[in-house]
Amino acid sequence: MKKKIIFISLTIILVFSFIIVYLSKDNAVIASSREESKESSGMFAFMLETEFDSNEYKVATSSEWPNTDYEFNEELSYCENGSSLIWNDETNSVSLRTSVSDKCYLYFNIEPPDIYIANNNTDETFNLATPAIINCSGATSTYNNKYKRIEVSQVSNEKTTCTLTYEEPATKNYLNNHIIGLSGTTQGTGQVVNENGYRYEGKDPNNYIWFNNELWRIIGVFDASSHGQNGENLVKIIRNSSIGGLAWDKSDTNDWTTSSLMNLLNGAYYNRQNGTGGEYCYGHRTTIPSNCDYTEIGISDTYRVMIKNVTWYLGGWSKSGATADAFYGYERGTTVYSGRPTSTTGYIGLMYPSDYGYSVLASSCARTTILNAYNNATCAGQSWLYGRGYEWTITSRSSTSYYVFYVGYDGILVSLNANNGYAVRPTLYLNSSVYVIDGNGSISDPYIIGM
Repeated sequence: MKKKIIFISLTIILVFSFIIVYLSKDNAVIASSREESKESSGMFAFMLETEFDSNEYKVATSSEWPNTDYEFNEELSYCENGSSLIWNDETNSVSLRTSVSDKCYLYFNIEPPDIYIANNNTDETFNLATPAIINCSGATSTYNNKYKRIEVSQVSNEKTTCTLTYEEPATKNYLNNHIIGLSGTTQGTGQVVNENGYRYEGKDPNNYIWFNNELWRIIGVFDASSHGQNGENLVKIIRNSSIGGLAWDKSDTNDWTTSSLMNLLNGAYYNRQNGTGGEYCYGHRTTIPSNCDYTEIGISDTYRVMIKNVTWYLGGWSKSGATADAFYGYERGTTVYSGRPTSTTGYIGLMYPSDYGYSVLASSCARTTILNAYNNATCAGQSWLYGRGYEWTITSRSSTSYYVFYVGYDGILVSLNANNGYAVRPTLYLNSSVYVIDGNGSISDPYIIGM
């Protein structure tokens, strides 16, 4: 039984010989004051719990009584030679009953917090991305699957214990299958179409997804020809807003595998670290941006487990005057500047020119339209990917060693030096085991996902 100590009294060594005589006569309890007990530190050892509910203890380095953050553990406390340590509920004190010289060990547990959350799962097969149920005694409680947090209100008890249970649904609505099933249907002011992947097209389709505690957009579902993972259909998503204007490569070289941006995205950003002042944090040309600190907006542990390490195809082309279909082939081809690799692997990348090309509403902008002619209301104006100013793609121009394709503020696909500081929207592929918990994909009700 654990008891909270308000006041503790113990017999001190200075009167120990008197105790032996007195106890042997009358079997009485002799108790000292809290202040006097400091003088008998050699007789008592305080065993303090290392962490709440850990059941692991260490000897206190101080002879001072534990503060009010601890409570006495009557069950574990004992004396080497059999003397008795007795808890008194009425006086909230501990007394020593002894007739021999003894050494006593007093155990103290860390006092429970006002609201204590106990994990009901006994294995490690779940992670924080799994849906959960919370039950609290004497309080109203909810587990918010969107923010992965526990919300407790209307607490009626001084101390409340809650039980948190991570529980996968019996049947899962996998996100990739869900999107494939939407093929041919209207989604917001757009639709899902099967064009080298099941893609969202139109000005504002219902492709919003809550990822990393912020809004992202779903580009579509793709097979191995887009990501290199055989036999898997993976959902590709892009951050709804830019993380800032960054150089594609501070050395003005259009090799993605060595670029400063690739290293920044797959380093500080992916690992939720501060990259400010680091070797890969660059804005326009050699300008150091004011902030590359991703400790708040970088990928959190909860969502990092959902990201697939995939192949990013790096094929390029010599000009921007090509259709979405043509660019899709070039991206997966072998036309690159001399010595450049045609693919690499990683967690975080950028959108392809073809992603932008296919995002326009086909009924408004014919697929025969080349991407450097998208600067009108019927093409760029009907693309949910358009509107972020100058924005980088992952694809290089094969005819130079320093040009990279980007989407201009007017919606045209063009290319320019890699050391320019343009908008960056991280893009990634989700694990195929990610499923839908809630939401319909609209901006007011984005998909909430688990794994």
